[in-house]
Amino acid sequence: MSQKKLFISYSRRDTEYVSTLVEALRKQGFEVWFDKNIRTGTDWDSTIEEELKKADAIVLVLSKTSVESDNVKDEMSFGIGMDKPVIPIKIEECDVPMRLARKQFVDFTTMGHEEGFERLVNDLHIGLKEAETAVPKGTFKPPKQKKANPIKNYIMGGVGAVVLILILVMVLGGEDAEADTTSNAEWQTAINSNTVNSYLNYIYQKGPLDPKYKSAQDSIDVLMEYEGMVIYGDLNSRYFVKNLYTDMNGDLVYEQDDEQIPKKGDIITALTPSQIYNYETMEPMEGLLLEPGVKAKVISVREDDQGNVLAILNFPDN
Repeated sequence: MSQKKLFISYSRRDTEYVSTLVEALRKQGFEVWFDKNIRTGTDWDSTIEEELKKADAIVLVLSKTSVESDNVKDEMSFGIGMDKPVIPIKIEECDVPMRLARKQFVDFTTMGHEEGFERLVNDLHIGLKEAETAVPKGTFKPPKQKKANPIKNYIMGGVGAVVLILILVMVLGGEDAEADTTSNAEWQTAINSNTVNSYLNYIYQKGPLDPKYKSAQDSIDVLMEYEGMVIYGDLNSRYFVKNLYTDMNGDLVYEQDDEQIPKKGDIITALTPSQIYNYETMEPMEGLLLEPGVKAKVISVREDDQGNVLAILNFPDN
């Protein structure tokens, strides 16, 4: 019997969680597709539509950001309109869309992620008219949730914060302990925001000697999940500004340097709405623009016959 095909509809903020979910579903014998499978240069809308048509069922991941996503709403409506089984799962507290209010969903927030996953698998088998199967314990282990900074609660207490800092200074060695506490709080702020800008700000403040420096770079890379080409500039104009460049050691260094052509690893920011192209066909990728202020990471650079500087980039969701 051929594998049943699942389409996962989700918000990109939940990519880490969904990637783990996809892996667990594949271990249960499902063929799973989600938009990280889209090859660079393919037409986004047509690929999504094609995969929705091929899917036997749709798993809709409900979170605070996905219920606000127009793309997720479109995918949900398309699936319901094609009369395919749509299985919603709620992975955090959020407002369930009106079209799903009367539809039973698997609430991972109350059932727990392991029991919720077992229920999801069984609901999929029921929706696909297949026999239910036992799900081994521990098949689905979601990514660990980032813990809130324990110092923060004391800070909210006012006087308690002063006492805690004094204790840390005395026990851990005065100024060094205070510096470590500040650094940890700033890193916690960066990961709580989980944006390119929050990690870049951390790099700006701390520099390459900070122990979290490499982690900040890695986190930026995870968020830069898309790939395409832009016109960086021509002989007379620049459409981007360089925010970070890589030095001889491969480290990111903060310096706005607009004169030098960027190289691999540099981080640049769009100054104007910039069309994204398929770097193989040179055709515009319909509906895809880098908006002003959005940062991207350079993969490679070349010049065309007209003197345009072309940069292949990784970039985040606008």
